[in-house]
Amino acid sequence: MNTVIETLVDIVAKDPYPAEFTSSYWREYGKSNVVERRNGDLYLEDYGIGTVRGSWLAGHTLHAAERFSYRSVSSAYRSYPAMWNLARELARDLRCSLTFDIWKYTVILSLLNDHWIDHKLFPRTVAVIGDGHGFLGALIRRHLKSMRLYCIDIPKTLVFQARNHEAADPQARLAVMSHGGDDSADVVFVLPQDVLQIRDTIDCAINIASMQEMNALTISHYFSFLRQRSSRQSRFYCVNRVEKTLPGGEVARFSEFPWRKDDEIFIDGLCPYYTHFFAKQTLPRGPKILGVRIPFVNYFDGDTMHRLVRLASE
Repeated sequence: MNTVIETLVDIVAKDPYPAEFTSSYWREYGKSNVVERRNGDLYLEDYGIGTVRGSWLAGHTLHAAERFSYRSVSSAYRSYPAMWNLARELARDLRCSLTFDIWKYTVILSLLNDHWIDHKLFPRTVAVIGDGHGFLGALIRRHLKSMRLYCIDIPKTLVFQARNHEAADPQARLAVMSHGGDDSADVVFVLPQDVLQIRDTIDCAINIASMQEMNALTISHYFSFLRQRSSRQSRFYCVNRVEKTLPGGEVARFSEFPWRKDDEIFIDGLCPYYTHFFAKQTLPRGPKILGVRIPFVNYFDGDTMHRLVRLASE
């Protein structure tokens, strides 16, 4: 293991889920994520941080049909063809399948790149809060080669991200913010409690479907950090469920995130690429024809919102 991954594994061994920044969701499901040393090797087993690998059948048939069903969405973004080529290249390098998540990250970067072009923005620093396996961040670095990426997450998940960033770009300089992270690093891994150690202005911050699994303190903490590190050119892209109830009874509502009236909103509404997915298992929440479930097609649990915004500074 390299030094950064060793450092993150040591952090996991001491405190895998910091109590103050860990919701009941991760207290319940986090133990299913395995990060440990076995006979000197790193053993990882993931749960609940996205799907970037799948079977040959799913990858070459179901997900191809899934992408076709969303063709009107992907075709709306001028940048999509080029970004899809980058995503396929990265998926090959990381031995990932072309899952819904891989396609979703491609659409996200396409949407953002179109916006950057239209508004003549040139982001140099990007923060991804809750990037699962790290594919979105790695994809952005394939596109914006000179940018600095901040990967902000709880300790266990950062190990998965560090492993994939190392594989995606073996020449990248990686660092852990709490253990000597410096201005020369290309990718910096940041624990929730350490975000205020970031001194850069954040040109673009992204959160995809993980604030809905955080406690209110953590969400407020991230919004405060972003407001303190924002400029007139900064953007925050947030994609999360309209409402989600966590195992401990907490309810995360998109409308109750700490938005402000003086935030400048560019995109706001139901997310067009988060309506349905294809899977080998047909779930009860899928669509019907004449009262019969359509095989393989399923709806997500509840509506998802997306908002692209310039957060007003504190």
